[in-house]
Amino acid sequence: MSLLSRRRPSARSELLAQRERTTGYRPAWRAVCEGVGLVHSVDVAAGTTVLVPKLVDVSSDPEPVLTVELLPGQLAEDLAAQAHRIAPALGAVCATVEPYGLRWARVRLSMADPLADAFHAQLAPVTGAATRLILGRAEDGETIAHALAESAHLLVQGQNGSGKSRFTYGLLAQCAHAPDVLVTGSDITGLLLGGPWDGTRHRDHQAAGTADLDAHAAALEGLVAEMDRRLSTMPRGVDKLDPTAAVPLLLVVLEEFPGLLRAAGSLPKPGKGERPVLDRIKSATLRLLSEGRKVAVRVLMLAQRAEAEATGGGYAREQFALVVSFRVPADSLVMGHGDDARELGAAHRTAAPGIAVVSAPGRPLCRMRAPWFGEYVEYVDAVGPAAELDRPPLHLVDDDHQGDAGTAA
Repeated sequence: MSLLSRRRPSARSELLAQRERTTGYRPAWRAVCEGVGLVHSVDVAAGTTVLVPKLVDVSSDPEPVLTVELLPGQLAEDLAAQAHRIAPALGAVCATVEPYGLRWARVRLSMADPLADAFHAQLAPVTGAATRLILGRAEDGETIAHALAESAHLLVQGQNGSGKSRFTYGLLAQCAHAPDVLVTGSDITGLLLGGPWDGTRHRDHQAAGTADLDAHAAALEGLVAEMDRRLSTMPRGVDKLDPTAAVPLLLVVLEEFPGLLRAAGSLPKPGKGERPVLDRIKSATLRLLSEGRKVAVRVLMLAQRAEAEATGGGYAREQFALVVSFRVPADSLVMGHGDDARELGAAHRTAAPGIAVVSAPGRPLCRMRAPWFGEYVEYVDAVGPAAELDRPPLHLVDDDHQGDAGTAA
């Protein structure tokens, strides 16, 4: 018997198995397409015919992959928008959809949660603001990354113990030693900013702790002064500032921002002619969010819930283009990501630590697993002076603004 003839039974068996898989999926595929509205109704002589995207093939790779011929006018994105409904109807935990040529799409079914296992990524320090930071691994196995130089402020929300802090440790550790990034901001806990950054060029531009809340307002106002200086000195014909070591990207970290607002709101009423610390903090934050992107200012705000009051107002919350939500109540998920996240609310309310929902420019809403960074001491070692590059402190504002800058508490 020739080699060719020996192969024929195996090839024929696979073909028959493939046809059987396809036939077996067709009733459920049609039912779910009708259930979620992925159909066209056509009037014919005998009545109305309902057309669904044609299930062409089902392969195992090693999990089921459905090849579908789209209806006229449909896009793969139309199927992707219903992936969270398609998956359970086909007996899967989740489904991912990708275009396949011009007229087809592939629907990959995952029978087990692809985010169940820890994501052990190598979080190496980046070389600059244009280098992409690792955010996590999506359900389809793709690594989600983001460069601070991209025009987007970041909002991270999550309940205590959901993985929010550990995610932020990894994020800051990656960019702490980029020569064109300066980590600034406010942290009333003193765990994320403050002490871990002692001895670094970043520390003078951070306010930490609750002993002196005026220092938090002053630090943010100093960053506003630097932003104004950059805006006023933009070269003619230039509308976007590229960060350099001399004029670095300012990453303004606002850790436990709702707590800062509550603490500032509880201060005694100021004297006549003095602005309340709360108003100063809100005003400075809003200006950094609304005006800073063109001059290399990026805000990273952390909160347990992305309520309007917790983020400084509804307008402020709307300025965040990149939103990462760890375990939160369903209404907080919708507040952070919009109505597209409503279907995920019930399940995400009990999500395991490290599982997040992500909205980012240029990609659809998805779930991801944050990378495992390690313990807090590893964060302290990663951002501390032992690893700091040898460079002098950076003065962000000129002499006319030195009184406005403020220093850390």
